[in-house]
Amino acid sequence: MEVRTDRRLLRSREAMVAAATALLTESGLEAVTHQTVATRAGVGRATVYRHWPALHSLRMAALDAGMPPLPPMPEHLRVASGGDPRAELIHRLSELAERWDDEQAGAVLAAILGGSRHDEGIRRLRESLVDQIAEALRPAVTEAVKRGQLRSDVTSAAFARATAGPLFFERFLAGNRLGRDTVSAVVDAALKGLS
Repeated sequence: MEVRTDRRLLRSREAMVAAATALLTESGLEAVTHQTVATRAGVGRATVYRHWPALHSLRMAALDAGMPPLPPMPEHLRVASGGDPRAELIHRLSELAERWDDEQAGAVLAAILGGSRHDEGIRRLRESLVDQIAEALRPAVTEAVKRGQLRSDVTSAAFARATAGPLFFERFLAGNRLGRDTVSAVVDAALKGLS
């Protein structure tokens, strides 16, 4: 038997998640409540409770939506680069840098970093973000190891730490925008240091 999803239900859920993420971006995680989301989304508070009975689950939905995974590497770019791992690494980390330059991503990261010390669900979300970055870099790191550009013991997680760490520092601690030149310099330093 085919299960049909009510389009109105999907639209209202999307509106509530968008409202929760906007509230998080504007005022922090504490601003995300059943009432504020209902008001912002233009739905009844009972509707918000029906989808997320617990406040924690509503806030997790806002965090999750605010930091979607990186998209797959476009095949045409891989072909155009001739399979060059350096070009792919720069492309993938430039995507991450663009995302981090977004106000929403900064608010989401701040909430995740602050909440992960005390909340198991947020800690798992933080770990999944780290895993997503490593997974996005995996094909290029594997190819760089194969070509001898990286040591055989270098994993995508190690390369992510060597690159995303300095980019995070530049963006969120030093307050600098992340241009392609910065990303390229970070990738080149990691390739050199891990070769």
